[in-house]
Amino acid sequence: MSAQPESPEQEEFDNFFTVFDGSSPEDVSHARQLWSSLSLLPPQESRLVSADIRQRLPMSRPQRSSTGPKTSAPQPPSVPVLRQRQEERQRYLNMADQRREILALLRRQREQRIQKELLSVAFKPKVKISKGKVTKTQKTADFEVDQELVLQLH
Repeated sequence: MSAQPESPEQEEFDNFFTVFDGSSPEDVSHARQLWSSLSLLPPQESRLVSADIRQRLPMSRPQRSSTGPKTSAPQPPSVPVLRQRQEERQRYLNMADQRREILALLRRQREQRIQKELLSVAFKPKVKISKGKVTKTQKTADFEVDQELVLQLH
């Protein structure tokens, strides 16, 4: 760090506003030397122009007009591009077929489950909720008929 000759106003300012109470004279001289050697730059945001920050947006360049013939007719896609599109289309069709099959399977399974539930409704015990207690209702006529048939077999 370079020692810069200070103006008399700066020395006066340092004497009045740089206070090191309770420190040894040697510490005070070192601290004054440190503070006088440092100069802080203003923050980056306070500068009007900075080399690090681009101040303007880039300008658009004028378009050059080509002197060669203009190709207004679009070129047909090449064979590999057509083949790739066809393969992609086939893959999507296969995925759609697979989706339809899965939905049909789920629909059949649902219908079978509903049929099984309808068959078992007659054999499920019916529960009646009355006065906060859960009790079984009287046996249905079908259940009684089934019991009589079983007794006759014995």
